[in-house]
Amino acid sequence: MPRSMTGFGQADKDGYHIEIKGVNHRYRDIRVRVPKDLSSFEIPARDLVHERVTRGKVEVNITRSMSIDVQERLAVNWDLARIYSEDLGRMAREFGGEVTFRDILMLPGILGENARDIEELWPPLREGMIEALASFTAAKAEEGGRLKADISKRLESLVRMHQDMKQAAQGMVDIFRERLLSRLQELLGDKADKVDETRVEQEIALMADRSDITEELVRLHSHIASFQGVIDTPDPSIGRRLDFMLQEINRELNTIGSKSQVITLSHIVIEAKAEVEKIREQVQNIE
Repeated sequence: MPRSMTGFGQADKDGYHIEIKGVNHRYRDIRVRVPKDLSSFEIPARDLVHERVTRGKVEVNITRSMSIDVQERLAVNWDLARIYSEDLGRMAREFGGEVTFRDILMLPGILGENARDIEELWPPLREGMIEALASFTAAKAEEGGRLKADISKRLESLVRMHQDMKQAAQGMVDIFRERLLSRLQELLGDKADKVDETRVEQEIALMADRSDITEELVRLHSHIASFQGVIDTPDPSIGRRLDFMLQEINRELNTIGSKSQVITLSHIVIEAKAEVEKIREQVQNIE
């Protein structure tokens, strides 16, 4: 089941609120924001995300949720708080507005964990990270299911177009023969009957060989089947593989289009390429 790179998860644990947000990105980019006095936990938190994410931009934001029991173990920098209060009060009087204790509480350096408790914070914080990651992963899996459903429907359309291409290609030699004879009649008039029939057939055979798309159709069918197989795999991190396989599908369609001698076949190829582009847009969201 594919997993989207887009998702959101959150958890509250031991007085801390953890939010994890993921968006599309070509590579893996993990950013963690923690209160300044907990900066030593930034790398362990990033490692937890790194273990569970293979691609995408992920932002982790850890903040304090001020419950009573948490306040009891927090050290307030009252001197710095008073300085902030005076400066913010002066700005409020100058420009309008009001200042509350919550405004001051959010400023850096106001709150800090008591030194004796700092090392004890990581285990519960780690549990909160794991809960938030579980919620985050579930959201990505749900979105991945929707992406899979849409891609599978478009793959069914490609399979039908593949059959239409086979049918349209069957009459290419006859169409080229009629086109060549008509052109000779137009150029030579009554003398067209004197043209060497063997030479004409050789020309038709040469063109038939150049425009034969049997191999391309076989490979195209194989690529589509392989693509569906990867979509159905339990591995959630398949975005890169799918992107590469779409390149192969598009390459075969380009070759078929260049060999086409039939307008009907050319139109089918254009429709198929448009469908592939829509699939590519969805694949860009897969981890």
